[in-house]
Amino acid sequence: MSKPGPKPLLNKDMFAKIKQSILDGNDLRQTAKVCEINEGTLYVWHSDNYLNISDKVANWKHERMLRLAEKNLEGIMCLGISDKDTIKTVQDTSKFVAETLGKASYAKRNEHGGIDGKDLPTPLLTNICPKEKDTMEKESTEEE
Repeated sequence: MSKPGPKPLLNKDMFAKIKQSILDGNDLRQTAKVCEINEGTLYVWHSDNYLNISDKVANWKHERMLRLAEKNLEGIMCLGISDKDTIKTVQDTSKFVAETLGKASYAKRNEHGGIDGKDLPTPLLTNICPKEKDTMEKESTEEE
């Protein structure tokens, strides 16, 4: 048996409302209230990753943190420096968030793999000319 009342739809408009709520800094409980969704329904959607909502919520939280970090960095650049310890802490935290969540724009690239974690291309080995090959074979037989 289904429960009476209209069923909330997780459609494009609802995704937009949820996204804005998360970007505004609300948690799931607050987001359910803002979006007029039953709190339990939102938690079920999130825990079941219904239509990839939990992945999207995580991305929106990261986007919010990155925006805050960028705002902090911009604010620090406009400050007349007064409390160096506080500014240094805020700067370091903002820099860390920007470099980890905004890798495409802020990361110091030290890749030990190919693009997007793929394998590095195998270097091509040049052929040894026949004279060198004969010399190498003679040296290896003499050592034995």
